[in-house]
Amino acid sequence: MTAARSAAADTDADTEAPSTTGPGRRLHPATEIIVLFSGLVLVFGIPSPVVPAGIIVASCCAAGLSTTVSLRSWAVGVAVVCLPTLLVLVLVQGFFYPGAQVHVLWEYGPAGLTVEGLSIAVQIWLRVTSLVGLCAVFGLGTDAARLFDGLRRLRLPVGAAYVSASVIGLISLVVARTRQVIEARKARGWATDRWRVRVRLLPGIVVGLFTTLLITVEQRHDVLEQSGLGATGTVVELQDHRDGAGQALMRVCVPVVALGLLGASVAGVLPLPSASQLIGEA
Repeated sequence: MTAARSAAADTDADTEAPSTTGPGRRLHPATEIIVLFSGLVLVFGIPSPVVPAGIIVASCCAAGLSTTVSLRSWAVGVAVVCLPTLLVLVLVQGFFYPGAQVHVLWEYGPAGLTVEGLSIAVQIWLRVTSLVGLCAVFGLGTDAARLFDGLRRLRLPVGAAYVSASVIGLISLVVARTRQVIEARKARGWATDRWRVRVRLLPGIVVGLFTTLLITVEQRHDVLEQSGLGATGTVVELQDHRDGAGQALMRVCVPVVALGLLGASVAGVLPLPSASQLIGEA
């Protein structure tokens, strides 16, 4: 058994990841990583809300068309993270935006809904939502072996690729350890059914989990290095992935296009409306 396949078996021991779909149904994981980071560059590099809004729509379509990602799971995950964020941003930025020269849309006492505050709230929320949506599509459809293969195809050092892939592989371990700690506290008399008690226990649980995960990953990496992990320059993929000249070209063209759009935005030749212009026109 090669060292790379030993890494796959070790990484997947803590999670029962679904096997890859048949050839022709999914992009190569390296291509998915390139598309993910290119999308993030566009989201945080171009100030217009049109870009993150378009990426949110694209992420939703990708989740709906994917054979491995549930659209319902994607939507629930994005909503749980982003809807409370929207509420906080509208309250803080929209109603209490500081400034003397503002366009007031609605006012009641010290609170006033302004175009400037609302535009900042919308811009931040769209960026956060597009970030969460992109990462959710990638994370929900990726197991540790796929991520390891993608990072190795992108020539990332084998140690860094293994540690990054282990993050996904250890998610189930985090859930199991958290459940064990809560059950242990419950056996000692803690009322763990109450959220107030769980919040009090959270700092200790997080510190313990973080320490355990660091030690676990380090120990596994040391064992795999002694077994020959990374001793050979031959890249051995852990799973079979669809690839070819088209995807190799895509891995080059997508970041080039993203950087080109970013450069056009910085140079002022990309006529995209700002959030304040869209709200003002509305």
